[in-house]
Amino acid sequence: MKFLRYTYSVLILMAFLFSFASCEEEGSSLSQAVLASASSLSFEGTGSAPQIITVYADADWLTEVPEWITVTPTSGSGVMDVTISVSENMRGGALDNPRKDVVVFKGETLASRASVIVIQAGDKYRDVKDYSVGELVALADETVVSVPNVTVMALTTSGFIVTDEQKTNNVYVLSEAVVELGDKISIMGDKSSNSQKLPLIEADKIDIVSSGGVVAYPEPKDITTDVDKYNATSREFIAVSGILNGNNVAVADANYTISLVDVPLSLNLGEMKGHRVVVKGYFDGLAAPVLKVLVADIEDNGIAKDIYFFEDFEWLDPWSVAGNAGRTVETDNLSATAPQIVTPKVDGKSSLDALLERGYAFLRVTPTSTQASECIYLQQNYLKFGKTGYQAGIILPKLAQDIPSGVTPSISFDWCPMRQGSGVIDPVNLIVIVKNGSDEAEFTIPVAGFENGRKLEWIRAEVELAGVALTKETQITIRQTNWQLSTANRYFLDNIEISSLIY
Repeated sequence: MKFLRYTYSVLILMAFLFSFASCEEEGSSLSQAVLASASSLSFEGTGSAPQIITVYADADWLTEVPEWITVTPTSGSGVMDVTISVSENMRGGALDNPRKDVVVFKGETLASRASVIVIQAGDKYRDVKDYSVGELVALADETVVSVPNVTVMALTTSGFIVTDEQKTNNVYVLSEAVVELGDKISIMGDKSSNSQKLPLIEADKIDIVSSGGVVAYPEPKDITTDVDKYNATSREFIAVSGILNGNNVAVADANYTISLVDVPLSLNLGEMKGHRVVVKGYFDGLAAPVLKVLVADIEDNGIAKDIYFFEDFEWLDPWSVAGNAGRTVETDNLSATAPQIVTPKVDGKSSLDALLERGYAFLRVTPTSTQASECIYLQQNYLKFGKTGYQAGIILPKLAQDIPSGVTPSISFDWCPMRQGSGVIDPVNLIVIVKNGSDEAEFTIPVAGFENGRKLEWIRAEVELAGVALTKETQITIRQTNWQLSTANRYFLDNIEISSLIY
């Protein structure tokens, strides 16, 4: 099968050549088309055997041959095998630098030329020169370089960023070597560039000079408000703020997207999806509408969301202090002081008065009454609801704005069921009731799942309020499903939020 494929290739080449021969001007002896069976050849530095290739032509051809390469024969006619050999790559009794040049088989015109690249191995780093990071930009690609005493500033999946002592010049090093942030290293390799002409080093050798250094980043250039206009001719250290989605950062009011390139797993991007972040890193080029950044650091500022309501009850602290209120959940102390919300007073006003002024309303029931006496208590700084035979709930203040249609908000809060002296956990099951006029929707909060004797701790509950409108007239209630019972169904409540995520 290999012989057949080779035969078919030769036939195709000959057909190509003969098509040119039919157009050759009468009286011309040089070929109108020349092809070679190889585009490149590689040789060892010393003791390398000659190699044979085939030249295809429809008439006479000539050669252009560098001094250190020998071609036999140097001219011919039609299809011929030629032998290519190289001289020993030695200087002063030692291996010289690698060599690369081109052998040309040519016919009559510039179009009738076949080039074969000849590469000979050598001592790549013989006579290598030390360069600073700042000097790399002006060097031609493929220049062999030594870059001593630079500091590792950022890690990627393909290598790392290094900088000079002044932290003004940076270069991306492509290497599989294991280095750490702060390492001082020396590099040997080839200078290269990316598609934006930003310098790279394709490293062959990394020497760690010292380890354990502390990375001190320079002040970054914040491009957040200028993303659509930003570009640079160097690997500038920049910062940008936005919302993370995968390996991209969306910036408010910007048409361009920030793409985080070669991000290592250690930065845990997957855990920050949908979060507001500040990315600091090194410019890696612009391919509009995408601006590329090699990440040095990410600051996680939490989930990106529109918040329509939030209450942490911290403003109740003066009443908590006045009532010597305890912290039952945090201390797991069933005897922590919990005064009724009507008891502590500040400037003659009770905490209940202050809550009512802020738009809260409360439900209190017993098996025989929907207007029970006080059974809501103050902690520092959160609320406790119910006692044995009494259940209670809270109605939130009206929203300050209508939530836009098409948005699915969520309600979340921290809560904890109470534990009895016997160790039994009160079997509390909370619900959220959303009421618009006569329309009412109920959303169930998952049960705590605490086993008897369990230490008290906060549970973060969250439920999407799907399928309902939330306006400035909507009434939102949090209470138990176990309602108007003679049993103990007590719970604590804090940090209530109504919000929607931004992606």
